[in-house]
Amino acid sequence: MKNHLFTNATIITMDDDGRIIEDGYLAVAGGRIEALGPMATLDYARYAAYEQIDCGTGYKRRVLLPGFIQTHTHTTQALGRGLADDVNLRVWTHERIWPYESSLTEEDAYVSATLSIAEMIRSGTTSFCEASGQKPDAIAHAVIDTGIKGVVCLSTMDIPGEFPDSMYLPTPKAMEENFSLVERWRGKHERVDACLNLLNLFNTSETLWKEFFTYSEQNDVLVQAHVAEALTEWEYTQAVYGKTPLRLVDSWGGLSPRLLAAHMVHVDDEELETVRRYDVKVQHLPAADLRIAGFAPIAKYLDAGVNVSMGTNSPPCNNRMNMMDEMWLAGLMHKAYHNDPTAVPARAVLRMATINGARALGREKQTGSLQAGKQADLIVLNLNKLVATPTHDLISTIVYQATSETVDTVMVNGKILMRGRELTTINEGWLVQEAERRAQAIVKRAGIRY
Repeated sequence: MKNHLFTNATIITMDDDGRIIEDGYLAVAGGRIEALGPMATLDYARYAAYEQIDCGTGYKRRVLLPGFIQTHTHTTQALGRGLADDVNLRVWTHERIWPYESSLTEEDAYVSATLSIAEMIRSGTTSFCEASGQKPDAIAHAVIDTGIKGVVCLSTMDIPGEFPDSMYLPTPKAMEENFSLVERWRGKHERVDACLNLLNLFNTSETLWKEFFTYSEQNDVLVQAHVAEALTEWEYTQAVYGKTPLRLVDSWGGLSPRLLAAHMVHVDDEELETVRRYDVKVQHLPAADLRIAGFAPIAKYLDAGVNVSMGTNSPPCNNRMNMMDEMWLAGLMHKAYHNDPTAVPARAVLRMATINGARALGREKQTGSLQAGKQADLIVLNLNKLVATPTHDLISTIVYQATSETVDTVMVNGKILMRGRELTTINEGWLVQEAERRAQAIVKRAGIRY
């Protein structure tokens, strides 16, 4: 692996002090950040053998910042995006996405995950956590082949419903499949990990929740779950269990720092305090919430000190795997909801997309900020673009102006995955053709009509 020296860069560290180095260097050796600081302190002789990447070209310096960390996405649904636009939730699930998912082969899942990863890399994502995937081993192999970091999981439902039989796992089988997935991948590859999955409260049992959180606590394993996502879920848990979704999960012992709770839209102030007390990790999914869930009280979560991270959710309910878009939406939608232009400011949004994501995954000591000793997971933004001109406040420019076209270079563990907007580990031309071919074949095989 090459060692690299980035010079003449503006460096947004995202460390606890919010330090920005206006004219700086950053050295990468052995996959980690070796050193960083002002250019005036750089000892060129020390790094003479390193490949130099000059970020000072153009009328504005290029910007180094931590790569984005998606804590909630569905990579194997990428070949199904566009299948379920402008339809109600029942059509979305029963007539489009469930038939699509139940028809996936291992090869389909690999290509779908690779398509998702390619789009993530091109928009600055260096790590992601699957939220409920079909064929998790295929996702893991896509992670290995593309160079990104990923946490995989298996979409899990142990209460029979109207979904295809192939997606149902009896409780003992659900436990066996999830635990073996974790044991199969944990510690086996430096860029792959696995977590447990409880898809939702409609289709998962009290027994499974309790067993998963016992295992989670004993083995320090994350649990992905959709919680307080939709009003229909709130109505369901009240009718069946006599409790709101969050209070139900609490009564089952499911609230913990290892719970990655997606959406978290329908919560009251008392529940919000419970979230803070248990250090539950909230996942904000702006585009998906606008389409299917509603407005999560993100401003209140942040004010209470809750760790909020971000994700794109699934391609069929967002259509994009682009964290630059998600940051832009997150920075705007809550201002409208609260009628307050100061709500959820740009700096908070950038934290959600970087260091908060690392904290959610329990990796804040390894990644999420640019500091000596941390893994070299970083991106270079080229703001010499129309969309980023002029630049007055750098972080505001990144959140409110910049698009994925400004992402020039992406590095994970010291390896360059994109440079000059060219992917280095993925054949983009082949991928586009193969993804299109497989997507059409899946639709035909599943008998989906739209």
